[in-house]
Amino acid sequence: RDPEKNIHRSYQLFWVWLSKSWFVMQATKMNPFKSDIFVWSDIGCFRNTRYNSKTMVMHPETVPLSEVLQMSRVKPDPPSETYFNDKYNNKDHFYHSGSQFAGYKNTLRYFHQFFLETIDQFLERNMIIVDDQMILQSTCLSHPTICAYVPRKQVDDNSYFGLRYVLHYGGQFQYWRIDNDFTPVLSPWS
Repeated sequence: RDPEKNIHRSYQLFWVWLSKSWFVMQATKMNPFKSDIFVWSDIGCFRNTRYNSKTMVMHPETVPLSEVLQMSRVKPDPPSETYFNDKYNNKDHFYHSGSQFAGYKNTLRYFHQFFLETIDQFLERNMIIVDDQMILQSTCLSHPTICAYVPRKQVDDNSYFGLRYVLHYGGQFQYWRIDNDFTPVLSPWS
């Protein structure tokens, strides 16, 4: 059932992708640097040398206190359904980058719980789980107050990896959010 089975070598890859929030939870528990903010970043975010020898989080003020900061790779157009996994046939509704997220420790704990609940909902609905992006986006759709998105057009960086720019360089950003009716709370896309 995996639409990308020709490029995925093993189903175990999905285990790694779906473990992002779990890995972050382990880091919050260990917390060797007594951090308040934690970041997940896929290794692919550092394919070039642009961020070599740079501290990623130079601007912690960009991270909302009670939301997980996400990257929107395109202008969001949320689907009508809360649990969405059809990014191949309904590309217009797929906006969640998934390669990076940042948040405060307690907020990330809530997010992780919501993420696990979303996986349960996918399983109950017999929905295919082949990548983390759809689970992450659906987590934000089903719990709209837990996510804030950085709009792609506000970032001078890659549409998937732009959160590194936000965290490192800072600036004034208008985050995109959805309310319970999937209506934008503010629209920085205008």
